[in-house]
Amino acid sequence: MNNIVEETKEKGYVETLYHRRRYVPELKSNNYMVRQFGGRVAMNTPIQGTAADIMKIAMINVYNKLKENNLQSKLIVQVHDEILVETLESEKEQVKQIVKAEMENVIKLKVPLLADVEEGYNWYEAK
Repeated sequence: MNNIVEETKEKGYVETLYHRRRYVPELKSNNYMVRQFGGRVAMNTPIQGTAADIMKIAMINVYNKLKENNLQSKLIVQVHDEILVETLESEKEQVKQIVKAEMENVIKLKVPLLADVEEGYNWYEAK
């Protein structure tokens, strides 16, 4: 983690696994508290930024699979690592398979990505 902060200070930015950059000018601030904030940003971005990238790609893949299969189901909302999909009862099992497969196979990492698929008539019931 210390190397990330030093590299970010040198380059002026930190990258996600997908090479999305976040510039961190705070690391060159004269203010100690601002520099500390910059250090936290530098350490956090590769992890949370990559998670956000993975989630966005998974959502695109789910959307494309729904369209490819001529399904009426729709992505409703994404919060952190969850996708809410509104679906017809007749499409439910197919959509569950699509969501699970696309979420788990969006990227191959050393640690497998696992997805739980829950259902309910509203978001509260799905938890």
